Amino acid sequence: MKRKKKFLLNLALGFFVSTILIGVSGQGYLRRVEAAGYDLLFRLRGFSSFNPSILIIQITDEDLGAVGRWPWDRTWHATMAMALKDMGARSVYFDIIFSEPSREPESDMAFAEAIERAGNVYLPFAYQERSVNRETALWPVPELAENLKGTGSINVYPDIDGVIRTMPLFFREANEVYPHIALQIAMDYGNFDITGISPERIILTSPEKKVKAPLVDGNSTRINWLGKWKDTFTHFSYVEVIANYRKLLSGEPLDIDIRPIKDSICLVAVTAIGLYDIRPTPLEAEYPGVGAIATVISTLLDGKMLSVAGPFTNYALVYFLGTLPFFFISGKKSLREILAVALIAVLFFFVTVKLFENHYLINYVLALGALLASYTVVATYHFVRVSVERQKFFQMAVTDSLTGIANVRYFMMILNTEYLLAKREPEGRGFCVVMLDIDHFKKFNDTYGHAVGDYVLKGVADVLKNSVRSSDIVARYGGEEMVVLLRVTDIRNAMRVAEKIRGNIERFDFRDEKNHYKVTVSAGVSQYRGGEEDTVETIMKRADAGLYEAKENGRNRVETLEKL
Repeated sequence: MKRKKKFLLNLALGFFVSTILIGVSGQGYLRRVEAAGYDLLFRLRGFSSFNPSILIIQITDEDLGAVGRWPWDRTWHATMAMALKDMGARSVYFDIIFSEPSREPESDMAFAEAIERAGNVYLPFAYQERSVNRETALWPVPELAENLKGTGSINVYPDIDGVIRTMPLFFREANEVYPHIALQIAMDYGNFDITGISPERIILTSPEKKVKAPLVDGNSTRINWLGKWKDTFTHFSYVEVIANYRKLLSGEPLDIDIRPIKDSICLVAVTAIGLYDIRPTPLEAEYPGVGAIATVISTLLDGKMLSVAGPFTNYALVYFLGTLPFFFISGKKSLREILAVALIAVLFFFVTVKLFENHYLINYVLALGALLASYTVVATYHFVRVSVERQKFFQMAVTDSLTGIANVRYFMMILNTEYLLAKREPEGRGFCVVMLDIDHFKKFNDTYGHAVGDYVLKGVADVLKNSVRSSDIVARYGGEEMVVLLRVTDIRNAMRVAEKIRGNIERFDFRDEKNHYKVTVSAGVSQYRGGEEDTVETIMKRADAGLYEAKENGRNRVETLEKL
């Protein structure tokens, strides 16, 4: 009787712990933990084979150096469309939204004629602000859209932590189904038709085969990342393809092997640093957005879509592992019991990895959480601690460790993005850069020591953050130099803000347990002027020149080379 009561009590406790865990599993924190566990499976699995018919024609930094500043004249894309067509490509996709007419109408006409002649070109459009309103979407200009082989949405939405793990395969509007560009290209290439859609899967049927693509959230797929960017798919340089096309037309020997282009899907995209769409993935923090499209096309054509276990399967595993420890653990924290729990966890994880290698995903984190929570609070505590550290990883990657403000690498990435937005929307998207330097900081360090110098650096960073808007970016540029990106502002307002910063720092009481310290800064201000000649580099150089002038004119002042 006692044994039976103990069995029922243990069973009840296991169910209680598991139910609590299931009850909180939808919370944001545990969702992050589950996402991190999902990412781990990709890193453990490593490289997976990709469809050789998918090629990436990338516009690299070297290509920009050879041709010139982006965006290029669209006659280049016209040439590329014809080059790939003549080399035998079956599908050509430009991962660029041509939503505005070119400044040279003849280049649009040349591109439109090439699209018509090639007959295999795809261009994307983009829904705005997570809507599915096709009337407000960013579409290719009519001249280019008229003779496309196909189009589709380019939208991909990140998870709560900013990482791309899913992609919508289609969108619904007014009971109509509109494929994502990745699905549209895969359907045309594989001669598929949509023959069925349910909340769990979309069925694609061709004369040769049927593909059942699993869905999450009713319309999305879990992206089955096949490897890191440089290891996945065959890559060609844009300029190399153009150059060899010209040699092909003139009968000269080619520098590259163009045989893979025949019957291929060619995805043309910008991958130059600072220009391409950065997409954090489970495998890499920086991954070109076109790679997500290529991956989904590949997995659709090869039948490598990830199947995700449903709630019933996942909850059954949670209850099983959450109840199991109560039947062989006495409550004493002996080495044998710890090893037993560890062995169960290892075996379960091994099975999970093997299932994942066969493209089946279970929520192993939740099940292991039930196992560990049922054992001791200490194990759960360590589980939470590791998860918090993972959450902090991204913050550490973009933050200066001393001052707590952004580091220069992150600042330049944001500045490049702001620059592109300003070029795309010249009205109302101006911005300014303020570069600051702590006056006589070397002498200050020599007099008071580096510990006090670090204290002052952190204090100046705090004053900077409190002197600007939350939407502005404050970063440590190097040494005692700091830099501020003032978004959506003009030079006059930027000068006022810079003067406010200078005054706030001059008036701030930098004090420690022993002394009060007088600190001043000099600042240079520049603005985005617009036009092709104004680049991120020239904007930064003007801010630096203004800073140099402020120092030359006596320090503790703000200067600019811009017209006020």
